[in-house]
Amino acid sequence: MPDPTLTLSHASPWLRFDVWLFRRIGAGRGPAIGLALARLVANWSWLPLLVLVVLVSLPHRLGPWLALMCLTWAGLVQLAGKRLARRWQAQRPFAMGLCANHLGHGGRAGFPSSHALVMGAVLGVLLPHTGSGALMAAMAAVALGTGWARVHTGAHFPLDVAAGLALGVASGLAFGLVLPA
Repeated sequence: MPDPTLTLSHASPWLRFDVWLFRRIGAGRGPAIGLALARLVANWSWLPLLVLVVLVSLPHRLGPWLALMCLTWAGLVQLAGKRLARRWQAQRPFAMGLCANHLGHGGRAGFPSSHALVMGAVLGVLLPHTGSGALMAAMAAVALGTGWARVHTGAHFPLDVAAGLALGVASGLAFGLVLPA
């Protein structure tokens, strides 16, 4: 495991703030039950999100097409995010030696968070097409819970997730607003 103090000696202020925040929230460590819950959420939160996408889409006049367009857009946003991550090459917390690799990830770059991008894109696409504040609140809770889990397991820094959510919601809204109401 690399020595994080050596890695941070020439780091940008952005990264130093991200590491400071990561440490202050106690990410990457804690009781085994908390890490187990974080791993569960990090790996399986796509399932409740998919159920919510179906629940929002079915009553809409586009029905399953809305769900299909939403998920297709989210997939395209994920591909774009992975290209950005490869370009920026921002290390993940576990790769810097700040914590263990709780999810068994490879060392590829982690900024922005692909999970946050996808969940933000889904939220953004569906926001203009649902009258149900409860369903959107449930989707937001899943997205935020996933972001917490990805940070807590050391897969991402907090700003990786925040940037992913912001970019995902913005792109999703842009796409969702051009779909028929």
